[in-house]
Amino acid sequence: MNIESIFLLNFRNYSEQYIELDPGINIFYGENAQGKTNVIEAVYLLTMGKSHRTNKYNEMVKWDKNDSRICIKFNKDDFDYNIDFILKRNQKKQIKVNGVRLDKLSDILGKLNTVIFSPDHMKIIKEGPSERRRFIDSILSQTKPKYYYNFTQYLKVLAQRNMLLCNEKNDGIIEKTLDIWDHQLIEYGCKIIKDRQIFVESIDTKAWRINKELSGGREDFHLKYMPSIGYGKHEISDIKNAFEKRLMEARASDIRRKLTHYGPHRDELNLFINDKEVRNYGSQGQQRSVLLSLKLSEMEYIKDETGSTPVLLLDDVFSELDKLRQGFLISFIKNVQVIITCTDYENLYLGDKSTYKIFNVRTGKVYNK
Repeated sequence: MNIESIFLLNFRNYSEQYIELDPGINIFYGENAQGKTNVIEAVYLLTMGKSHRTNKYNEMVKWDKNDSRICIKFNKDDFDYNIDFILKRNQKKQIKVNGVRLDKLSDILGKLNTVIFSPDHMKIIKEGPSERRRFIDSILSQTKPKYYYNFTQYLKVLAQRNMLLCNEKNDGIIEKTLDIWDHQLIEYGCKIIKDRQIFVESIDTKAWRINKELSGGREDFHLKYMPSIGYGKHEISDIKNAFEKRLMEARASDIRRKLTHYGPHRDELNLFINDKEVRNYGSQGQQRSVLLSLKLSEMEYIKDETGSTPVLLLDDVFSELDKLRQGFLISFIKNVQVIITCTDYENLYLGDKSTYKIFNVRTGKVYNK
């Protein structure tokens, strides 16, 4: 996969900008708050249909304008694509792929495949299970459209179930109605759990191998998926029975506490180095190595699933990595298109400078160096 060009109109601090990318390494450097990350955000927006920085689309429209446009041209599997994304304040988004308007925002998933990596992703390691679930869900949503459908339907049913549990009038209606919502919750939830189990087993093997090489063979890194329903088999029928049993056991507690306590929305992904949990016992260096291993294994997984190498988006990552990890990252991503943002590229360990293209970003303008 190769992004050929990016066009920004009234996006963030950009008035109008056209950027032609190199099929290899592309470096956007400049002082902070000049617009470097905005370029990466635009690419990610056309990957997932949403920003990695905000849930408010209006924030992405230039402050003194009413609409914004992002257009990206790329080649995937020897086929040319043109994605046109139009944002209008307080209005429905418009997306066209090769001139054909998409009916739903989610239809953009799977078109442009990217892996984004920033210092903010240390949350995957350091913070609670919601960050690790988000890591899984974003990858599976890119590669498996059916997963995204099941996931969004599950969240809708979950919201309805929780709304019912918050009903102050418990005159028997809750008990009767819960059966209806539980049936749907289990239907979608079982498929989510199964897909997550298979995904974690696949990425565990990849991340173990990458981290083994990165640590010089000293560390065993593993991921363990832990469904909140307490069941680990892949068969849908078995997952369904376990999920149904858990919901029935917890029904009285759910009603009393007005919340659904079991299901994919409460699952955990645990990360271990040498059988010790990375979050609590890993050093800063180990945590950074684990995150790097996860992101590189994410690239491999997407390539295996789609047959196309994703574009790698590195947002100010090198400032967080020492020379060893910088060198490992660069050696790993040969023959991959990369977009890098940084404040000073001179000190980056990138090897032959003739193999990459440099852009200077100043006050919402991009200049070829």
